[in-house]
Amino acid sequence: MIKITPAKMDNAIEVEVQGKVEKEDLNLFEEFFTMKKQEYNKVNILLLLDKMEGMSLKCVLEDLKMVQHLKYIQKLAIVSDKKWIEIGVKLERLLPETNVEHFIPENKVQAQHWLGE
Repeated sequence: MIKITPAKMDNAIEVEVQGKVEKEDLNLFEEFFTMKKQEYNKVNILLLLDKMEGMSLKCVLEDLKMVQHLKYIQKLAIVSDKKWIEIGVKLERLLPETNVEHFIPENKVQAQHWLGE
């Protein structure tokens, strides 16, 4: 499940991921991302990972279509426990023009400030 909430900055999206991510979740994310991208061109994302269980096959295929949007991500702050650090490192390699930082859950406010810098 993905929950999208307004972020403290106008050009940002806050995305909370829990449990299993489905195709419908990615469609919702893409809709919000596209709206922000049209308004601001570059988008910052605060990604909160909490007990994520993976993705359905449909979701993985849908996720591949999201590649076209990667160049519009300016900063990506990943807030998760330490087991997700490896994913953050892999994301950083996939997004060479994007600033990617990892924060532990206790430092969510710090992540929000970093996105606003």
